[in-house]
Amino acid sequence: MEVPYELPESWIWCLFGEIAIVINGKNQSKAENPNGQYPIYGSGGVMGRADDYICPENCTIIGRKGSINNPLFITEKFWNVDTAFGLCANNLVLPKYLFYFCKTFDFTTIDSSTTLPSLTKTNIQQILFPLPPLAEQRRIIEKIEILFKELDNIVLNLI
Repeated sequence: MEVPYELPESWIWCLFGEIAIVINGKNQSKAENPNGQYPIYGSGGVMGRADDYICPENCTIIGRKGSINNPLFITEKFWNVDTAFGLCANNLVLPKYLFYFCKTFDFTTIDSSTTLPSLTKTNIQQILFPLPPLAEQRRIIEKIEILFKELDNIVLNLI
């Protein structure tokens, strides 16, 4: 595996497939129930409700086709449609750290299509992932969230 740059001490390079499970979505037509307990998500957000779920809580969802660079962090169990992947962190990575990585990664670099942007499970699993220790992941998440709150306050003060 050729690494693009040197990482800080105690960080390691690994493949995305070693730190997360990529879960295929399913067609929602037979699962849809307006009174269902679980939301049905596509890459653009909630599309309906279902009685069952595919992904556990605290997962990232990304588009498989079309809108592939718009990850969403979902805190509840959900059904993902067949044009979206659920990305579930394993015990090596914190779910929010995985999400923030996805927010910064340009998924168009692994686009396997010629027309409509499209991702494959195999391509996602082969992404090089810079993995810091869990304590460092927590520090990074805390800093990101502090900065986002500060930005929100700045925007509110502009209005």
